[in-house]
Amino acid sequence: MTTPVLALVPAYAPDTAALQATIASLEAQDSPVDICVIDDGSPTPVSEILPPRPGLTILRLTPNGGITAALRAGVDHALANGYEYVCRLDVGDNAYPSRVSRQLRHMHRHPQTDLLGAHSRVIDPAGKLLFIHGTSGGPESVRNYLCKNAAFKHSTFFVRLDSLRRFGNYSADWPVAQDYELALRIVRLGGVVDCLDDVLIDYVDDPAGLSTRKRNAQLRMRLKAMLAHPAPLKPRWYAGVLRTLATMITPHSLAKRISLASWGAQQAGRTS
Repeated sequence: MTTPVLALVPAYAPDTAALQATIASLEAQDSPVDICVIDDGSPTPVSEILPPRPGLTILRLTPNGGITAALRAGVDHALANGYEYVCRLDVGDNAYPSRVSRQLRHMHRHPQTDLLGAHSRVIDPAGKLLFIHGTSGGPESVRNYLCKNAAFKHSTFFVRLDSLRRFGNYSADWPVAQDYELALRIVRLGGVVDCLDDVLIDYVDDPAGLSTRKRNAQLRMRLKAMLAHPAPLKPRWYAGVLRTLATMITPHSLAKRISLASWGAQQAGRTS
């Protein structure tokens, strides 16, 4: 271990070019970061795609257990090897060079923060900007936004490992939406979740990606997380539950257009 930060990159049968680009973006950080690729039982082992080098670990899991199992294994590896923080990046997403250093600096300056996100530049597979995603306004704004949905992309997660010792690892009860459940659990148990205003990654909104392919399961698990970690004294929690139920019965194409319009309007409001 040469750094306090370990980046977790779960992978199952990844596109070679996308995986290599994601890893290259982590290796180009202006602050040292070790990388752990969790190969979740890929038919062709990831070790055949990524040559060994210092700072890169490949955990091979068999059989395929899903992204939550992969992330749990990555966190356990980080805990066993003395890291202080884990950050996340999905295959296909790319971190900007200052991503790790900016989030690490914030965690040093704000030791009460358990989980830190950042804004993302959401692009389509061709690289076209769709919108900027994230939540401004500090921990209270993030806490309020979590009443209805994820406050920032999972690929921007930067988590204090002492906090995971306190609040628990990713839950095996959430095969999808595990990021939302973890953030919600931390907040409901008295922890602090925050989001930097900085745009620190490119996030690819891929129609063939996991979030799109498992949309219905994602929505069911989001609702399950809301009900498992309720905020009955907050009207916005009830609004969030109703919003999720409405989204579940809305055709995907229409829900997508509404989401794009909503985030686009927020972005226009920030720049006006």
